[in-house]
Amino acid sequence: MPASGGTSGFTLIETLVALVIFVAGYLLIHNSVSLGWRGAQVAWVESAALRLAQSRLAAAGVEVRLQEGEQSGATDDGFRWTLRTERYLRSDGESAAVKIAGYWVTVTVRWDGGVLRPARSLRLRTLKIGAAP
Repeated sequence: MPASGGTSGFTLIETLVALVIFVAGYLLIHNSVSLGWRGAQVAWVESAALRLAQSRLAAAGVEVRLQEGEQSGATDDGFRWTLRTERYLRSDGESAAVKIAGYWVTVTVRWDGGVLRPARSLRLRTLKIGAAP
């Protein structure tokens, strides 16, 4: 026998309100996780590009003799790099015969930013000492 004066279960309105609250919470958590994941991917790609630029910069003058010119290459994971070496010119105009010379070494790394992002690049530059030509 049913209890007098009361009904059991939830009404349609109560069920819909609970469903709306659940969906709103799910969307909030999903968007937060997606945004965090995209940020982690961007950070990983940018740190990989920085490591590549640092390694190319460190190799200049060690693996290959410093001389004016430009080298370029690409990696298997989509990075394109360019290494440009220019002679450092003293501001006082003095051109004494010396056995060492300064070189500006610039490394530029470029990569595709993804579907919704434009192409990205980063540039590192340093002054290195090498043998005079």
